Amino acid sequence: MSLTELTGNPRHDRLLTLIAERGYMNIDELAQLLDVSTQTVRRDIRKLSERGLVSRHHGGAGRASSVVNTAFEQREVSLTEEKRAIAEAIADYIPDGSTIFITIGTTVEHVARALLNHHHLRIITNSLRVANILYKNPGFEVMVPGGTLRPHNGGIIGPAATAFVAGFRADYLVTSVGAIDSDGAMLEFDVNEASMARTMIAHARHVLLAADHTKYTASAAVDIGNMTQATALFTDRLPGTALQQRLKAGQVDVVLASPTGAEDAVS
Repeated sequence: MSLTELTGNPRHDRLLTLIAERGYMNIDELAQLLDVSTQTVRRDIRKLSERGLVSRHHGGAGRASSVVNTAFEQREVSLTEEKRAIAEAIADYIPDGSTIFITIGTTVEHVARALLNHHHLRIITNSLRVANILYKNPGFEVMVPGGTLRPHNGGIIGPAATAFVAGFRADYLVTSVGAIDSDGAMLEFDVNEASMARTMIAHARHVLLAADHTKYTASAAVDIGNMTQATALFTDRLPGTALQQRLKAGQVDVVLASPTGAEDAVS
C-alpha cells in the first residue's frame, strides 16, 4: 500500500506524506504547504490521529503508525543522495579499530552501510536495523541491548537498554536528531529515544552528528543536548548564521558533504 492509497482524501494523503518524510511538522508549515488554513490542518490532524495515522503534538504532528512508516520505507526515501554523502563522510572520519555507538534512524542506517568496508569495529547500537546491516561483516563485534522493541523503526528502548549502553565508553557516537534549533539545541520527538541518545552522548569521547538541511527548520520537543557537545557536524548545507557562530565558538567542525562526492571542512 502506498501513502497515496491510505485515506482516499488527497489532502490527508499529502499531509501523511509530508510527515512521513520529515518525521514532524508544525501546523503553520503544513498549512502553507497544503494551501489551507491552520484550522483546517488542526481538524485534519485530529481526524488522522483518531485513526492512529499520526501522533498529535502541541503545535504540530509527527509519525505514529507503523502503517505510515512501512509505506514510507517502501517509497524512495527523501534526500537519499544527501544522506548517503553524509554517511560516506562520517565513515571516512572513523578509523579502523574503533568502538562506536550508533542510534536509531534512516541517516545512521546509511552510515552503517558505509562502514561495512572497515576492519575490527565494535558497534553498540539500539537499532535492530543498524545491527542487521553490520553483523554481516565477520570482522565486527555488534552488540545490542535488551529492552522494548519499537515496531515502526526497529529501535530498542527502556531502562535496561539505557543501563547496558552506560556500561561502555565509545570512541565515537554516530547519531542524527529530529531537529536543531538556532541556539544549538539538539531535539528529538520521542522521550525514550532521547534518553538513550543522552546516555550515549555522555559515554562517547567524540560525537558525530549527521544532519541534513531539513533539521535546521524541523520542530521537535525533547532536548537531548547542545551542538557544542559535538565533535563534528556532517551536513549537506551550512546552517544559519546564528548556529554557525555557536558551532565556531564551541570549536565544532562542520563537514559539508555533497552528493557529487566532494567534501569541505568548514572551521
